[in-house]
Amino acid sequence: MRLLALLFLVLVGAAAPGQPDQLLRRQTYDATFTGWERGDYVWARFEVGRRRLSAMPGDDPIGPFLEANRGRRITVTITTVRTDLPEAGRTEIRRVVAARRGGVTADGWWSRLSPRYRRAWTRRFEEAIG
Repeated sequence: MRLLALLFLVLVGAAAPGQPDQLLRRQTYDATFTGWERGDYVWARFEVGRRRLSAMPGDDPIGPFLEANRGRRITVTITTVRTDLPEAGRTEIRRVVAARRGGVTADGWWSRLSPRYRRAWTRRFEEAIG
């Protein structure tokens, strides 16, 4: 009986909301950023050869950086994680965690922008995801 109770607690704990993301995969792609898709969440769309994939943009400045490089070849690192989404519960999603074009990373690009240009790119990104 104790073993059954312990197993139940482990199973319930594995599905409990609020758990940290569980990293499943981390892959880097040379891709073309093609735009945004909007549903319950915002998804960045990419073409990798003939294959299409989408992923949630990670923390700023990834979204504005992707928008600044729409239609261009970039290198993106995408993680697949198991996470909690309010509408879906525990599920797998892809998330863009890093992006670069040539030797310029999203963070490096952002750090060189003046506050005025940061606001402008943030506004452009927000308009693009509408």
